[in-house]
Amino acid sequence: MEQSNFTLNGVDKNGHALKITCEGIDDKELAHFGGLDLIVKATKHMISSTNNPMDFPEKEGDYLISDKVVALYLNEIGNLIRNTSSESEYLEDISNIELVRSFIEHINENPEVAALVKKDNEK
Repeated sequence: MEQSNFTLNGVDKNGHALKITCEGIDDKELAHFGGLDLIVKATKHMISSTNNPMDFPEKEGDYLISDKVVALYLNEIGNLIRNTSSESEYLEDISNIELVRSFIEHINENPEVAALVKKDNEK
């Protein structure tokens, strides 16, 4: 296995500069050309690492902090669904959360995707 890396430069929704750098092994399971697997791994790691910073807001009385964070993540996943859809022009009046709900409701209709999720859960 070969070490791989990427750097993403951009801005957040408030226009503030954002730089993400990642190094790791790209397994090339999702895409043979590389890159995508490492981005997915890094994203999953960032999501799973969110637990630690939420302790402080909960101690300060924001008991909904985890729900707020999950809602923002799901909203961005809905945006990903919208932007990667071949029929995005038909999705204008559907909220990002509704797109996530529909995706989840129909995920088992695609055996390849269902198998991928099952394999990931087993790890």
